[in-house]
Amino acid sequence: MQKLDVLDSVTETCVISVPKDKVFEFLSDIENLPKWSTQFVKKLVVVNGKQKAMTPIGEVFLRYETNPNAGLIDIYAGVDEKLMTPAYMRVIPFSDNSTGVMFTFFKWNGTDDTTWQIFCKWIKIEVENIKKHFS
Repeated sequence: MQKLDVLDSVTETCVISVPKDKVFEFLSDIENLPKWSTQFVKKLVVVNGKQKAMTPIGEVFLRYETNPNAGLIDIYAGVDEKLMTPAYMRVIPFSDNSTGVMFTFFKWNGTDDTTWQIFCKWIKIEVENIKKHFS
C-alpha cells in the first residue's frame, strides 16, 4: 500500500429508519454507487474486468473492501490502480429499525485545496442522497 499523508478530514452522518442489513446491502453493492453518489459517479463501466467510474474529474478505478459484520465499506478510487485513495463508510445499527451511516473523506497529500473544497460539498450531498433513498 502506498504511503499517504493525511492533511484534513470531513465526516458526514445520517440516521435512517431502516435495518442495518438492508442499508449495508445497498451501500456495499458497487452497482448502486451512481444511485447515491450522484456528484462523483456519473456512470459505472467495467474495463478488462475492473470497475471504473466516469466522474467530473475524469475516469477512475474503483474498488470496495467490505465487512458486513462490522458494517465497514472502504471505497478506493484513483486514476491509477496503484495510486487509489480510500474513503471510509460505516453502517451502524442503533436498533432493529434504526441505522446510522458515517462517511469520511480524508485530504491526502497531492489533493489541491480547490478539489478538497469540492469533495467537502459533495460528501454532504451524497449522504443526503443516502438518507433520501431510504425515506
